[in-house]
Amino acid sequence: MTSVDEYLTGVRRSMAGMDTRVRDDILKELRSHVAEAAAANGGNVDAALARMGPAGQVGRGYRDVYGYGIAFQSLFAAVAAALAVLTAPVLQGAQETLTGIAYFIPNLLAIPALVALVAWLLWVSVRAGSRVGLIAGIAAGAARVLVVLALLMTGAIVTPDGLAVLAVSSALLVLLGWLPGTAKKAWSRPGAEL
Repeated sequence: MTSVDEYLTGVRRSMAGMDTRVRDDILKELRSHVAEAAAANGGNVDAALARMGPAGQVGRGYRDVYGYGIAFQSLFAAVAAALAVLTAPVLQGAQETLTGIAYFIPNLLAIPALVALVAWLLWVSVRAGSRVGLIAGIAAGAARVLVVLALLMTGAIVTPDGLAVLAVSSALLVLLGWLPGTAKKAWSRPGAEL
């Protein structure tokens, strides 16, 4: 026997990250819906809650429909930008030596950051949707370009080939942020109407 408050607490937990005003409106509507359904069933609250489905599934369904709030979207983009900064090629060491350890180690350390960035963008796009994934991808691409521009201002050596790789890879990050969420939406079966 689950009380309405316990059920709605479970729904609220599953809606973590949503805009609080939207989430609170949904919870008010759900409370009203449960009361009406229970009244139609002779006051049987358990039957009304059972018809609605598991609280976690209901909450995730609403989050899928309404998405994450601005605060979480900003957080997703900020993490992508921070990871992208770590992936930017470290060109300053090239002034001192092209084969020395000062040039090799920082670039080698950028590889795990790139893997983490790709994984993050995939997760954001699939979990939060293509729009938020696109925002995170743009933040990542822009952060990489800004780092290279900052390095250029300090006198770093940049080749045309390096700039081309930067431009293509940054564009691919934007595409990577957008595409998985779009594919998930296109390939998923339609869910029940909320």
